Amino acid sequence: MRRIEAIKKIMDKVTDEIVISSTGMISREVYLVKDRARNFYMLGSMGSALAIGLGVALNSEYKVIVISGDAAVLMSLGTVILHKKLNPPNLKHYILDNNCHSSTGGQSTCSDVIDFSKLAPNTVVIKVSKEKGTAPRIPLSPKQIKRRFMNAVRLNSL
Repeated sequence: MRRIEAIKKIMDKVTDEIVISSTGMISREVYLVKDRARNFYMLGSMGSALAIGLGVALNSEYKVIVISGDAAVLMSLGTVILHKKLNPPNLKHYILDNNCHSSTGGQSTCSDVIDFSKLAPNTVVIKVSKEKGTAPRIPLSPKQIKRRFMNAVRLNSL
C-alpha cells in the first residue's frame, strides 16, 4: 500500500478527533488529504508526535489520533513505552512503516526487527511502500499551525 493511500483510509474516518502527524512527508500528505484546524502538523521535530498526542489525550476528553512513521517512532521508543504505561483510552497511534527515512533519501531503518504493535496499546502498524512522495510543503508557518490548532481545540492551558 502507498503511504498516501494509508493516510486517506485513516483520514476518511476522522470526524471530530484531534490528529497529530509526524514531521516530513506524513504531515505533508495529511495536509494534502484532509487539512483541518484540528490537525497538528509536527514540523521539524522528528519523533515528537506521539509525545504531543499523549499530552493532549491525558489532558483532555478528545479522541486523539497520532500518525507516525517507523523512523520517527524508533527515534523515540521511550515515548512508546510511556504510552503503554499510561494507556490513555482516547489515543490511537498509527505507524506507517516503510522501513526507511523516506523524506531524507530512503535510508533504511531497523523497523524490520521490531513489532511495534506489541509495544503499546491501540497501536496499528500499516506496512507502506518505500517512496519519496510528492506532496508540496505545508503553506503555514509553525506559529500559524499552533494558533489555528489551539483555537480549534481550546487547549490554551496546555
